[in-house]
Amino acid sequence: MGKVFIAADGSAHSKRALEKAIQLAKASDATIDLVHVVSAKESKEAALNSTGKIDLETKRKRMLQPLFDLIESAGVEYEYIELRGEPDVELVKYANHEPYEYVVGSRGLNAFQEFVLGSVSHKLAKRALAPVIIVK
Repeated sequence: MGKVFIAADGSAHSKRALEKAIQLAKASDATIDLVHVVSAKESKEAALNSTGKIDLETKRKRMLQPLFDLIESAGVEYEYIELRGEPDVELVKYANHEPYEYVVGSRGLNAFQEFVLGSVSHKLAKRALAPVIIVK
């Protein structure tokens, strides 16, 4: 049984990417690794607006819960992996740590933002060893 890697941040873009990952997993009888990276910026902002570690984890789970619900309602096995660091670096490193059938990401930046900032999905597409699918 293979695995499909999905980078998720709880956005509408990552939900659409997850829908594609579910289709791929069902078609290839694979499981899904749902990977979320907590960046330093996200940690700092969350810490400033929370009352403690449990509150932070609760908010993160609430943000990602629609994604968990989507996978569970589709009947696909999955594992949630939470990483810490810079999303582009950590996602590429994790995507390459084992053989995935597919790596799925979403593109949430507009053309100007992508030009100035680069995109995590673009870096995944360039550096991941498995075939990469970017969902708009």
